[in-house]
Amino acid sequence: MSESVREVLRMLRVVLADDENKVILLMQKLIDWEALGYEIAGTANDGLRALELVREKQPHLLITDVRMPGCDGIELIQRAKALQPKLHFIVISGYRKFEYAQNALKYGVEDYLLKPLKQEELTGILLRLKEKMGQEAALEFQLKKSGEHQQELLLDALLGTVERGTSFLSAGQANGEYGFHFGNGTYVAAVIRVDVPDAESYQDGYRILLRHALEIVRRESGLLTEEYAASLGKAGISVLLYLRAYQAVEVTQYFTKIRKEIENQRDLFWNVQTTICLGSRKDSLEQAGESMREALWLCRDRLCRPQSWRDAAQEMPDLARRYQMDASRKKSFQVAAECLDEVRFVQELEESCQTVEALPDLNGQMVEDWFRQVLEACLYGMRQSGETEAPLEEEMEERFWHCTDIAAVYRLLRQGIQAEIRRLKEEKSLREMRPITEAKHYIQQHYQEALRLEDVSSAVGFNATYFSTLFKKETGQNFMDYLTELRINKAKELLCGEELSVQDVAEQVGYRDLKYFSRLFKKLTGVSPSDYKKLYK
Repeated sequence: MSESVREVLRMLRVVLADDENKVILLMQKLIDWEALGYEIAGTANDGLRALELVREKQPHLLITDVRMPGCDGIELIQRAKALQPKLHFIVISGYRKFEYAQNALKYGVEDYLLKPLKQEELTGILLRLKEKMGQEAALEFQLKKSGEHQQELLLDALLGTVERGTSFLSAGQANGEYGFHFGNGTYVAAVIRVDVPDAESYQDGYRILLRHALEIVRRESGLLTEEYAASLGKAGISVLLYLRAYQAVEVTQYFTKIRKEIENQRDLFWNVQTTICLGSRKDSLEQAGESMREALWLCRDRLCRPQSWRDAAQEMPDLARRYQMDASRKKSFQVAAECLDEVRFVQELEESCQTVEALPDLNGQMVEDWFRQVLEACLYGMRQSGETEAPLEEEMEERFWHCTDIAAVYRLLRQGIQAEIRRLKEEKSLREMRPITEAKHYIQQHYQEALRLEDVSSAVGFNATYFSTLFKKETGQNFMDYLTELRINKAKELLCGEELSVQDVAEQVGYRDLKYFSRLFKKLTGVSPSDYKKLYK
């Protein structure tokens, strides 16, 4: 059994409903709910609030008094059963009249308890129900996960048709392939975008927020229609609704409630902003790709016109209006990236951004076009000087959807590409330094010999002329100055000892001509080898 199924079995949700607060408090205190594998999802003092909790919390068990204000216990059971057919009930009452129990049992109530409540009776019922509900919950969980997977597959296929610009499957094909029950009616696609400030700095919290948002969308979608699909993608939460009879007011209320509930998830982020983007209504599933294309366009357009509600039925997206970068500008980006020239890249980016911002009727799709063309040109240029990080393009495109305006897109391009240029420059420097490091190691081992530039360049596999230039660039010294400095420093170490003569020291550091060694030593240190030796005696 998987950990996720064990989690379902471990904790079953229960709602407590009674018009007397003291009875609810007694039930909460009377039982060690957690030890029995239950969690109290909510409490209510009237039937209408209890119904709201059933709708919101999707409990496994409802414990309710028979007589409740708003709607009594029997009516509450009927209406709750309609909302959640698999919900279990325990009825409690202060009345010893059998007709109450008969009416309750008619609706599938598990048991009937009289007040005052007794701990052992309630505990016994809960233990008996635990196994039964746990098995049902595990099966329901597996079915739910299977259904959610089919929703994800369907929406992946739908988004694929959007990218390719092709028609989607027919209702019959989708039913056969993915197990849905689509038919005649209205189809509408939507994208729900959840934005929070600095989401990338709090990725774990943001992922939890999105998971909660998806749960809200699926719960409310199930209340609106029997057939829907919802999944999480890089653009946000994608939704496909199938409605036999489309009611505009009902759909608006559905999305409004979703937006409010998502924005109320303030335990992780205070400033949650939700954008609802609806595509146009279609009368066949084959056209659902067009509806999704419009919804995605409206979602992108929040970069230019931030609004919480966008509807293609009220503002038809201008899908044909796109942005194409000038060829000379594209070439400039390529050259700056190939040369790993940060200053030139930033200058080109600033000028290009200003040009785009000045375009009349700029829309979000055009901003994305600009983003992609800058990214592609720079990646092409950088690949000419070294391999770019494989996931860079994918990461940048995913991070694009976290941007809420063109200024954020500019910052993303600047920071992302600058970071990659710096990485490539460092990598290039290390590549160039490697032969110099090897050359220094070779010189350290052979400085006592009659060492020539050609010997060292040959040892590290380079042309002598190129190696000389590279050596000067990386060390700041030409080869002979470096070798001389190394030999004289070694000579200093040897002269500090007492056992070697100046002649011996000269020969050990590679000089056979004592006069030449003495003259060179004095030139670099200011004193003769003999005087230097006396200083350290």
